Amino acid sequence: MYDLIILGMGPGGYEAALTALRKKLKIAIVEKSKIGGNCLNRACIPTKYFWTGAHQIEKLPILKEYGIDINDYSINFSKAVQGKDKAISFLRKSLNMLLKTKKVPIYKGEGKIIGQNEIEVRKEDGSKEIIKGKNILISTGSIPVSVGNIIPDGKYIITTEDLLEKTEDLPEEIVIIGGGVAGCELGYILSAYGSKVHIVELLDRLLPMPNITEEVSRYLLRKFKKMKIKTYLKTTVESYKIIDNKVQVELSDGNQLLADKMLLSIGRKPNTDIDTIGIVKDEKGFIKVNGKMQTNFENIYACGDVVNSPMLAYTASYEAKIAVDNITGNNVEADYSLIPYVLFSGFEIATVGLNENQAKEKGIEVTTGYYPYTYNEKAVDEHESEGFVRLVFEKDSKRIIGGTIVGTGASELIHIIQMAVKERYTAEDLHNFIYFHPSLSEIFIYATYDIVAGKLF
Repeated sequence: MYDLIILGMGPGGYEAALTALRKKLKIAIVEKSKIGGNCLNRACIPTKYFWTGAHQIEKLPILKEYGIDINDYSINFSKAVQGKDKAISFLRKSLNMLLKTKKVPIYKGEGKIIGQNEIEVRKEDGSKEIIKGKNILISTGSIPVSVGNIIPDGKYIITTEDLLEKTEDLPEEIVIIGGGVAGCELGYILSAYGSKVHIVELLDRLLPMPNITEEVSRYLLRKFKKMKIKTYLKTTVESYKIIDNKVQVELSDGNQLLADKMLLSIGRKPNTDIDTIGIVKDEKGFIKVNGKMQTNFENIYACGDVVNSPMLAYTASYEAKIAVDNITGNNVEADYSLIPYVLFSGFEIATVGLNENQAKEKGIEVTTGYYPYTYNEKAVDEHESEGFVRLVFEKDSKRIIGGTIVGTGASELIHIIQMAVKERYTAEDLHNFIYFHPSLSEIFIYATYDIVAGKLF
């Protein structure tokens, strides 16, 4: 009998395996698809790979400012796909090698929990095998959802997974349904590589989520307009049909679009059809867990997209460590109060803690500090001067409670704000650090100037 069976080897399963091996547990893994899960194979890693390429394409015209003349170049999305596949293959092989070195058995097939200590593995050839474990961790992730009568067919109507794992050629024109994180990330990437992009969003702005402010949405929309990405807000798809190998789309605002593909990017649902023993789930299919990540069975844990917490790879990893810590006798609970949210679209966009609207909803009076990248010397040197930082402080104490960064380096800089909120720093604390010059992090000096030293204008 194993000490721990990990069902699903995405970010949560991977982190659970690493933590369990360090704690000398005897573990086994059940995975029906590729090691690495959605994040490595069909989401986080491929999008960041393509985003890096898209960002470099944007910077090509600027190279002449550095005395670099490029007389001719071409953009080949198919070659980018090959590069992405190579990068992912390296990471997947590295993970497999680690598990092989540690002699961790990987049971290939679909796992079903049939007893409190038993998982039935259904293999591709139809055979079945039952394995037993003292503890079980469910980390089976999520799958894309469809809407109304728009059903993915893998060819004309595609999911984000189809695009990132199976598409080899760049669509000349594409309609993206959903202006959330995935829609805005993929819309930017495809546009930079040369697609004509349309984004259709039901609500009245891009990135319509509580942790993203309207200020950020407007900033991104202006960028999309410059890139000639067409957005249709407060709009839905009324109907569509396939004509001459094209998708003809009728929108609720009267527009008619003709594209090579229509991409569904409206969210995901938990993949929790994994047991026959009555693991309790909520009305949306998420597995109910306590702060220790335990289900209604004390030896069965769950993490990642299968539980009702932020659907983020690093949240899954965090929850997996919480679960394994509790399995090994520690008494720890998950704390979601300071999760950074980051996306890569026309800009890097990162937030943590409370923004002004969220603070107002909690009855907290705030003051904010703002500074644009425009006057940051490092950003100017790199021709990356689009962007800003907005810091949110409690009005009386001047203690920082959150912040948003839009622009180059946001995904790294956000951790400074995260640490500052955790350690209860004041505006003066942030202002009086000695920052390297020239650096992007100097934006924090200038974003706090008015609060600490008084207004200049």
